[in-house]
Amino acid sequence: MATDLKTQAQGVKLTRFFGGLDRGVCVQVDSDKFRGHVQLTREQARRLAKDLEAFADGKEVEFFG
Repeated sequence: MATDLKTQAQGVKLTRFFGGLDRGVCVQVDSDKFRGHVQLTREQARRLAKDLEAFADGKEVEFFG
């Protein structure tokens, strides 16, 4: 069963869902402006949140891979 989650980001929808035994509880991020979505495990969401916070603080690290 999926559950919508509260977010402060305008135009973004968060939905919590069970991703199966291998992935566990996950979050899906949808945007009003773009088709498609991103699904993240709790660990992926934790790491992405740190990256986004660094970006918001102007401390992002560029990657030249």
